[in-house]
Amino acid sequence: MQKQQNPPDVQARLNHLRAEHARLELRLRELDKHLSLTPDEQIERANLKKAKLQLKDDILRWQHHIRL
Repeated sequence: MQKQQNPPDVQARLNHLRAEHARLELRLRELDKHLSLTPDEQIERANLKKAKLQLKDDILRWQHHIRL
């Protein structure tokens, strides 16, 4: 069975999700360089981690969709 071609919109969505995931990872790395975080930064860090996990789930879901 031959793998179906990825529609451009699906590939574009995956690229967008991956770019956003990378952007969140960069911000987390910036925060992790601090010796201590302010309460606002702690909240931001927790929210970034949650958003990053959600994006990872979305990426996997879209990749699964492509493989079907």
